[in-house]
Amino acid sequence: MSLLYQIGNHPIIAAVRKPEDIEAALGSRVDNLFFMGCNVKEIIQAVRLTKECKKGAFVHLDLIRGLSSTDKESVDFISDYVGADGIVTPKSHLIKEAKRAGLYGILHLFVIDSAALQNGLRAAGNVEPDAIELMPGTIPKIIRSFADTLEHIPIVASGLIQTKAEAAESLQAGATALSVSDSALWNCSFDDLQ
Repeated sequence: MSLLYQIGNHPIIAAVRKPEDIEAALGSRVDNLFFMGCNVKEIIQAVRLTKECKKGAFVHLDLIRGLSSTDKESVDFISDYVGADGIVTPKSHLIKEAKRAGLYGILHLFVIDSAALQNGLRAAGNVEPDAIELMPGTIPKIIRSFADTLEHIPIVASGLIQTKAEAAESLQAGATALSVSDSALWNCSFDDLQ
């Protein structure tokens, strides 16, 4: 199944930074959670609870304490022992490892200038991730560049999205979904953001 079907039905993905936020995320209307904090022991429990609630679980490798953010063995651990649906990483080689391990691979890109924009487009074109997470998520021009150039790859806008107006603007620019840590936005539907 394409990742688009998993993340495209609800505009908001809960970006969970602390274990104490998991309960609120699971009780919200979100279909998917991006884990952007915790340690190895906590992430195993968090993903188990997420899957019990029939929600998607994606682990940001660079932000989980106790996991190497560069080794393919971390990807295997996420697949074999954590049971997440996919990983989020800025490292292209780990996107390939995720696909090998049967996980979705979301390429995380910081687009801070025109060079980063060109490098990100080139990396995404070469690796063909299942989705791209763009930071910051409040720059419609950048979102539009990726959405127009890589039409077949879902775009997740992430970072600095704090209001419904900012969320709506990012979606209108071409984002498929939004990864947000502000729990006040977790229950927003597409209709709420028009």
